[in-house]
Amino acid sequence: MKSGRALLVISILSRIGVVAILCALASLTHYHNLKKAYNNPRLVELSSGKTARWFYESADHLLSLFGDPQLEARKSGGMTWSIRLGGIPFTDPVAALSVLVKNHRWELGFALGLIVPLTLAFVFGRVFCSYICPASLLFFSISRIRNLLSRFLYFPDFKMNRGFSWGILAGGLIMALWFGHGIWILILPYFAVGQTLFAGISSGTLSIGLVSLAAFCALDFFLGKQFTCRYVCPTGRLLGFIGTKSPVALRRDSSACLDACQSCIDVCPMKVQPKYDETVDCSMCGECLTVCPSHCLSIGIRQKPE
Repeated sequence: MKSGRALLVISILSRIGVVAILCALASLTHYHNLKKAYNNPRLVELSSGKTARWFYESADHLLSLFGDPQLEARKSGGMTWSIRLGGIPFTDPVAALSVLVKNHRWELGFALGLIVPLTLAFVFGRVFCSYICPASLLFFSISRIRNLLSRFLYFPDFKMNRGFSWGILAGGLIMALWFGHGIWILILPYFAVGQTLFAGISSGTLSIGLVSLAAFCALDFFLGKQFTCRYVCPTGRLLGFIGTKSPVALRRDSSACLDACQSCIDVCPMKVQPKYDETVDCSMCGECLTVCPSHCLSIGIRQKPE
């Protein structure tokens, strides 16, 4: 149970960290403007106040660790579509598919950004959903609200064919051909989060991503716990498919598993069934480990079928 709680805490903190990084990347727009306009802390303070000076000097110091601050500000940043952190590229797999379908090729730097996310999926499976996706942190919170309100209200738990998200992926790729890559802001929850944060912080405006994000939240609140993650988001489905045979996986000690217990199935936000060794969509959030009464579940090297 302790390991499960530890994983749950780590997953929450890691996603909060991702949100903080997205906010920091969006704020680089302000830094770049101040650097280009003044290039002097004292002038920044005279123009925009002490808080702006503190922000300018902090960003200047941090970025100088990697090279020329102004150059690094231009190189680092971006949206969840394609981000550079300290010069290291990170490319979203769905974004890569969209670019390939529309442009029929990848730029080298864009393609290299796939190394980290695909490696994570190949080794650990669908961990993106529990440790990286900023939208899933919001859905995680909504599921807790549902649990509290369920004492007084009835909440349905609708089920759909998991292949529905493959259809959304195919439909999104087709729409991207006609309307451009911006269509993904309406389809991918974490794109909506990134766009909303970026627009709000960099320019102080509302984004259309806020509308789609509200729709995703409504789906989770009214239709089922993390409904969007399970049935709507194509990225989770794609990464789950890539990590089907990941070497690190949820393990079950069948000799210690209680026959009548289904606690792991009931609590799982992705509705996988550890009791029956069906863990294809497991995101290793640790929730099942916290409720397992016999401690028969663990994270480790994938077991060979008996």
